[in-house]
Amino acid sequence: MNSSTRFSTIRCLLTGSLLAVSALSLCSQAHARGFKMVQLSADQQQPELHSAQTTTQARQLDDVINRCVQLTLAAHANDEAQTACHQAVIEAQHNSGRGVSNRALKAYAYNNRGVQKLQHSDRIGALADFQAAVALKADAITEHNLHLLSRQLNKPD
Repeated sequence: MNSSTRFSTIRCLLTGSLLAVSALSLCSQAHARGFKMVQLSADQQQPELHSAQTTTQARQLDDVINRCVQLTLAAHANDEAQTACHQAVIEAQHNSGRGVSNRALKAYAYNNRGVQKLQHSDRIGALADFQAAVALKADAITEHNLHLLSRQLNKPD
């Protein structure tokens, strides 16, 4: 599955605001906090391009990444969100797929976990996740979060 088919629909979540955007494009509006999460749309998958096992693995990874986002945005699910976001990173690391699409999924799992860590005031943990996301797939979303947090950390109190 190539990047354009895998990510033909992405939702960029601005800590509460939902914008539909095309694949790997910049979310054009900012929210007060300004950190972005990526939710994947399963309706755009191309199952004919993969074996049944690969398709099932891809859907499971999409589901766990999306669960991380949903629970992070639900104020009452903090412990569940932390677990789901960590699980998304673990599953993305162990995903057998290769190539640009898989690197992007790993990057978005790290990116989303970084946003979740910020909700728990773990700015150093979030910074590490944002750096890992950019190292895997530097795009408008991952770079935005890294630069925004870096500016906040370097701002005098």
